[in-house]
Amino acid sequence: MDFEKQQQAYRNSRPSIIGRGFEIITNPVGGAVAGFVPSGLVRGVLQGIDQAIGAPQLVRFDHDLSDLAACQNAAERVAIATRAISGTTGAASGIGGILTMGLDIPATIALALRCIRDTGRAYGYDGKGARERLFRLQVLELAGLNDKTLRAERLAALEAGIGSDGNLTEMPADEIEPIIEQAVERVSRALAIALFRRRVGAVVPLVGSVIGGAVNVSFQGDVGEAARFAFQERRLKAGKA
Repeated sequence: MDFEKQQQAYRNSRPSIIGRGFEIITNPVGGAVAGFVPSGLVRGVLQGIDQAIGAPQLVRFDHDLSDLAACQNAAERVAIATRAISGTTGAASGIGGILTMGLDIPATIALALRCIRDTGRAYGYDGKGARERLFRLQVLELAGLNDKTLRAERLAALEAGIGSDGNLTEMPADEIEPIIEQAVERVSRALAIALFRRRVGAVVPLVGSVIGGAVNVSFQGDVGEAARFAFQERRLKAGKA
């Protein structure tokens, strides 16, 4: 299996088809609809849920961590479980149209963060510590971006934070928290806009159920791909050290 080729394919990839489609269709009114969920709410969810490192894993696995292919398979199982759960909650929240379409946003973000955390565990990273938390936020932000230039910048920043041995570059303790706060602010804005632009079609009751489910599956698919790229990149660098 050519892992390096997979990594390069992700670097060159575009947002998911569903994600691109909803962005194009809903862009004229997406900003207004995004206002239905204050960025402060999203920020609170990010800060609270991502600190709950002890939450149960989405999928239990017991594979050989030295086998990169087995790690990738475990990570894909995490992504499959995440999409299935999020698709169900998205469909339920879309039934009532605009009145209910934002109810599962906290659950969607919490599930995305658990997906990133469990993907890291699939590759042998326990995710403990402020530096790892910042890395997860970088992955989540990357998954929510559709702007090509901004995506390239964030991807480069994420890769720059991975040392030659696969470990994250060190940061002084008094510098990490301010950087995390800045990352939370960026992620909250990106997700508030991205999730709601994709959901504009869910303002119609019942039809919104289909759209809500599809959008959640698409978003969690983007999260899973970003997480696999990020943690696989760390393992590949570790293997070269």
